[in-house]
Amino acid sequence: MTRSFLLLLLIFIFACHHNVPTKSSEYSDAPEWVYGNTPSGKVCYVGSAMPHVSGKPYQRALAVSRAIEGIARQKNVKVNVEVETFMTGTSQSAPTAMNVYSVQTTEGATVRAKIEKVWVNPKTEEMFVLMCEDK
Repeated sequence: MTRSFLLLLLIFIFACHHNVPTKSSEYSDAPEWVYGNTPSGKVCYVGSAMPHVSGKPYQRALAVSRAIEGIARQKNVKVNVEVETFMTGTSQSAPTAMNVYSVQTTEGATVRAKIEKVWVNPKTEEMFVLMCEDK
């Protein structure tokens, strides 16, 4: 039982691990803020997401969610994240619509961050979102 638990815990930890990019050939055109050079006087975090199987809205929602969670960690605020999606359309009609809602709730504090900049790596299609909150 203990081995199973430890194995599951290790898999979870490694699955959630997210590396900050280093300057390499695939990130050579990246703006400086991708590497953590963010505006002073603000609490900022860069969220990133690789291409998502469900498209750009999901990729953007994931990057924004990671950025908000990063800002909350800097403020010692716990964030609960829920992502809801709605798709409409029929099999016989061409028009379809999809909305992605990312709902973050906090306990005891508010995170009022806004998107400052967005960059998509043209080589890997990884999306980076810089979000900041005034101190």
